Amino acid sequence: MNPENILRGKFWILNGRKTICKVVSKCVICKRFFSKRLEADSGPLPENRVRDAAVFQITGVDATGPLFLRGNQKAWVLLFTCAVYRAVHLELIASLSTEAFLLGFRRFVAKHRRCSTIYCDNGTNFVGAANLLHGLDWNKIIRPVAVNTINCKFNPPTAAWWRGWLERLI
Repeated sequence: MNPENILRGKFWILNGRKTICKVVSKCVICKRFFSKRLEADSGPLPENRVRDAAVFQITGVDATGPLFLRGNQKAWVLLFTCAVYRAVHLELIASLSTEAFLLGFRRFVAKHRRCSTIYCDNGTNFVGAANLLHGLDWNKIIRPVAVNTINCKFNPPTAAWWRGWLERLI
């Protein structure tokens, strides 16, 4: 039963419906418990997040750390995540240099397949590795049938909030 029916059982109010709607619209408790839920429409996901792909074919990579080890040594963690299936792979590296990143990336590729697209921020180790990977002659390294270069996509330098699907795992 609604409030109008309950009141009409005991009283006759002139312009009852209008008066009741006016009172109920100002009632904080009624607003809280009887209001309709609003749902925001989320924007469409990028093509590389929803297309059918193999695990780790589209990968995001980020470095976190340092982790402090015994003997005043430090180590960093490379976090590889699949953009489609959200699978996670962690690699431990000794420094943030390009060589250390390439060694961690090499271990990642040895356990999984070579990815086609890598998303990362503008860390000097990532940019240096991208320059080295683009400079390779893939025709000499791999059979001519399976020549696929790795496409590196970087965040803009002033947009740290981009690639939230990767950054929230750090």
